[in-house]
Amino acid sequence: MTTREAVEQLKAFVARLVSDRVRDPRGWNEWKRDAANERFMAQCLGYKREKGMPSVTSLIRPFFHPELPLIGLNYTEVAHVTLHAFADGWTPAIRLCRGIVFDRRQTLVAFPFPKFFNVGEHAETKTLPKGPFEVMVKEDGHLAIIFQYRGRIIATTRGSFQSRSAVIANELLADKQSAWADIFPAGMTVLAEFIHPETEVILDYAGKVEFCLLAAYRKRTLTDLDYAELTKVGDSLGLRTVERYQFATIAELEAFVKRPEFENKEGFVVRWPDRRVKYKCAGYVGKMIQEKLNPRYVMLRVVEGKLEEKFADLPFEVRDDADKIVATLMGVTEKTTKKEQLAYLYGLVPAQDCTQYHKTVCQKFRKHLETQGKLKVA
Repeated sequence: MTTREAVEQLKAFVARLVSDRVRDPRGWNEWKRDAANERFMAQCLGYKREKGMPSVTSLIRPFFHPELPLIGLNYTEVAHVTLHAFADGWTPAIRLCRGIVFDRRQTLVAFPFPKFFNVGEHAETKTLPKGPFEVMVKEDGHLAIIFQYRGRIIATTRGSFQSRSAVIANELLADKQSAWADIFPAGMTVLAEFIHPETEVILDYAGKVEFCLLAAYRKRTLTDLDYAELTKVGDSLGLRTVERYQFATIAELEAFVKRPEFENKEGFVVRWPDRRVKYKCAGYVGKMIQEKLNPRYVMLRVVEGKLEEKFADLPFEVRDDADKIVATLMGVTEKTTKKEQLAYLYGLVPAQDCTQYHKTVCQKFRKHLETQGKLKVA
């Protein structure tokens, strides 16, 4: 399925939502319960459910503008943590559901980055092209998807027109409406890292507030500008264009990102003509994992078989914390019934964090241990 074909399939999906008068999350939750709708959705997304794969209705979530007739599509956390395990899980259409926006007449309004992966994370990032490449710094705010609709310049984040980041971004864009009205690139989606004290993840931007220009896509051809063209757009809009970094070889880049010290740098995005690949700095990953290190994160890595891969090159203190969590999790092997085992795993997080998603992860972890012969079941 080509990118153009995938967009057309998503238009068909949006058309069905519109014809069935789905206008809000409540309507969506009702719509997706119908088996016929689920089959239609799978057809549109090119999704063939194999054993162990989640329902297609758990992979994509539409989001709706509160005033304008706009519908965005975004993949869910379920897609993020499960589809890597299946060779054909990330279909071309699902990969486009990363904040893509249509109006209710199925006109493509905003075309953001299709899903791309960390090096080694997906088949296309394990064998890399041999030709020329360019490297851009990976910023650490929130992606702002900026587009013009009905003469108005609007920003959305990847899954909401009303997220806190989207609200702040649109407040800042309000001051640019008149200045950008005639110079905003026609027929394009502008992608910018929105950097603000409320969007900081790990890096310290010292209170900076800005839109850093990352890319711009032509909606007609579904292609993005090269760096020289992008810089011209940035100069026109008064935006800093993301820094381009110089590495002579991929091996040189790989050596740089393996340095364990945290240098207030997230990593890099490497771009070849046919793909983008993310490289994250080990120091950043270590700090990020340390901040989100919890039983659920470790259980997911164990089930994926990637615990050693994820933690092998991290600072000792992070690895030590992870090992302690693993030891705690393995306390489940002392329980003798399935009910006791799940109750033990559920109880490792505060009650307010024991969501249905967390329980699902616990169940997969327990099943994994049982398959490995590590559980005693009465």
